[in-house]
Amino acid sequence: MKIIFLLLIAQLGFASWVYAQEGAPQEAPYVQDENEFDVFSNEGAMSEEADAAGIENEISKPGEAKDVINLNEASDKKIEDELILEEDNKVAIPQEAAPYQEPVVEEVKPAQKIRRSGKTTRSAKGGVEYIHHPQAEKGLVLITKEGAYIYKTEESNSYKHSGAFRFGTMDAPQITAADGTTTFAQMYSGSQLPVISFDFDWQPFQGFGKLGMQTGFSLMFASGNGRFANDGQQAEEKYTFIAVPLNLGLTYRLEIWDRQWLAPYISGGGTYIGVMEMRDDGKSPNIVGTPGAYGGGGLMFNVSAVSRETRYTLRTEYGIQNLWVSADFKYLKTFSEDLDFSSAIVGGGLVLDY
Repeated sequence: MKIIFLLLIAQLGFASWVYAQEGAPQEAPYVQDENEFDVFSNEGAMSEEADAAGIENEISKPGEAKDVINLNEASDKKIEDELILEEDNKVAIPQEAAPYQEPVVEEVKPAQKIRRSGKTTRSAKGGVEYIHHPQAEKGLVLITKEGAYIYKTEESNSYKHSGAFRFGTMDAPQITAADGTTTFAQMYSGSQLPVISFDFDWQPFQGFGKLGMQTGFSLMFASGNGRFANDGQQAEEKYTFIAVPLNLGLTYRLEIWDRQWLAPYISGGGTYIGVMEMRDDGKSPNIVGTPGAYGGGGLMFNVSAVSRETRYTLRTEYGIQNLWVSADFKYLKTFSEDLDFSSAIVGGGLVLDY
């Protein structure tokens, strides 16, 4: 019996040793039981082994050919939309506020009341009524069918200045050359001498007519060939003759009414005539002069009195009060025997009042 008992104990001890070698050591008093974590761990291990086997099978299998992409074909719109990058967020730039401006308050004056005349006047054909217009106080006299306003303007007759441009001719001066035989008319080939005059009048006295002072100057010119002193034959040298009379005197115009159509005038005073004779051969010119006097008169016709429109245009656009056309006569007398310019001057011109 003892031997059998010892054998059982030895067998149990051997079995315990074998179990201890196969299983993990466990602390007392816990006993390892089967639970859900062991099941999951076993399944996880099995899935990992299956995945590894699948990967090996895929590696061992030959790769399938991928689809060829044709760039000439239209791409999928959805793919393009997915590839479009979103725009960056726009940053709003702060704007400065406009400066505050105080509103301008304008005072509105009440409109003037239209005054109607008590008496109504109609035209001969009827249908036209003449009433009082607010602009009548400013000179409005008529409104045309086209809407043009016609005003009555006040004309000022306080002008005291006049300017004249005249053109005329005179006899050739009585001048004899150094040979004693050649005259001015022979040397300069002409018996008449053209004269251009510019006169300026100042008329401070305007009682019965207009009385004032007159100043101005004239131009006389001629050209010709020289003469030989021994035989008087024509030379090749060219001569130019210029005379400049300087005038100062008085003038009177018989102008009594406004816009007078005709106005006679007279004038007279002293003059000094400067003379210069130039040559084209380079020699020095000859310069001489002589005093004298003049007197004359004429008749002026008022062009601006003919047309109201012309008169208005001249006055408003150019400041000309009257435009005259004149016919003139003047007699010139000099006091030198060597330079005798004594002659009558006949001509005409334009006279401007301003």
